[in-house]
Amino acid sequence: MNGRIGHLSGDMFFDGKMNIFINRELESFTTTQHTHDFVEISYVGEGSGYHYIEDQVIPIKQGDLFVIPIGTSHVFRPSSPTQDKMLVIYNCIFRVELLENWMHMLQEECLTYNSITLPCKCPERWLHFQDKHDTFSTIVNAMYQEYLKRSNGFETILTALLIQMLVMLQRFELKNETEAVPFRMLEEVVHFIKAHYTDNLTVQHVADYFFLSASHFQRLFKKSTGLSFTQYLQNVRIQKCCELLKSSDIPIYQIANQVGYQDMKFFHALFRKKTGVTPRQYRQNFQEFEDKALTY
Repeated sequence: MNGRIGHLSGDMFFDGKMNIFINRELESFTTTQHTHDFVEISYVGEGSGYHYIEDQVIPIKQGDLFVIPIGTSHVFRPSSPTQDKMLVIYNCIFRVELLENWMHMLQEECLTYNSITLPCKCPERWLHFQDKHDTFSTIVNAMYQEYLKRSNGFETILTALLIQMLVMLQRFELKNETEAVPFRMLEEVVHFIKAHYTDNLTVQHVADYFFLSASHFQRLFKKSTGLSFTQYLQNVRIQKCCELLKSSDIPIYQIANQVGYQDMKFFHALFRKKTGVTPRQYRQNFQEFEDKALTY
């Protein structure tokens, strides 16, 4: 049972007797994306790399944890095909039936519960957590050691540890849902965006920087600012664009490129939506205002 779980069905590992399995895998750069007929909880134990999941690519590092529902397409890969770039993943896979007598201990309104029992109805296609305080590292390592030893009753202990992990994930989820972004952190987020708005900045980049899942970051950011991340980033870019239009003679297409837009059609449409005029009209209006001011 030390082989990869990537291309095989759950039955190849559960062999009709067990309902839970855990391994420690040194990920390969050449592994193909795949789906599972079981629930998988994956924990990044060492190294860094990328998680290709559905249609997204998520940078990962030690402490990242994913709850991957049945049928979700994914693969883990190190950041480079060279052997010096290592990525170690702990995989805990289990049948949903294992939890039939335990689901009452979980809260049905939580994403953790729904991602396991009703993935087709869950608003999140998968769950992503960052283990800041080694809470889950301790549980995962205990599970792996228990599985390696396979002492009498080990499957019962594995099940108990799995329940503990799911309860802790729900606590983590509920705590995050009820907290607003601390003012200090919000200031840091805003500073980060204003310092990197010219880059190809995404929600995932910012969320990773502050050790938050993308979905959780978006909820907290909108709750604190009233704007989505995309709306806020657009406002910062257009504001900077306006400053450059007023203070320089730089061609409009260069200004667009400087603030992070390469698609000029999109840029013109966005600028007009935000200001009510085209970039050229904005510059002309400001120049006319300046000329009138000089005549007084």
